[in-house]
Amino acid sequence: MPYFVVKARFPRTKGNEVAKIFIEERKKYPFDRSLGKEAVMAIQSDDKGVLTIGIMEVKEGKLEELLARENNISMMYLDIEGYSRWVETWMTAVEALGLLGLKAPE
Repeated sequence: MPYFVVKARFPRTKGNEVAKIFIEERKKYPFDRSLGKEAVMAIQSDDKGVLTIGIMEVKEGKLEELLARENNISMMYLDIEGYSRWVETWMTAVEALGLLGLKAPE
């Protein structure tokens, strides 16, 4: 089962603007459990601004649908100066070993 990781970075001065859009986003696109299970949503601040990360375990066959949904969500943040957002897909170590024809030790 792949992990869908969404990261975003923005200046601290844009925090209120991002928060307002996030609330709109969750109203327009409420969490859809048919696509997977939300593992974590976390935020940190450093000298470069604010970094957010959301991680979701994707249900079998739902990655393409999740990517389409993410594209729509990303569009909501386009006008925020200094905001960047990107998606990564990760696999478990067991899945990665399976691609190599190997089995993880128990």
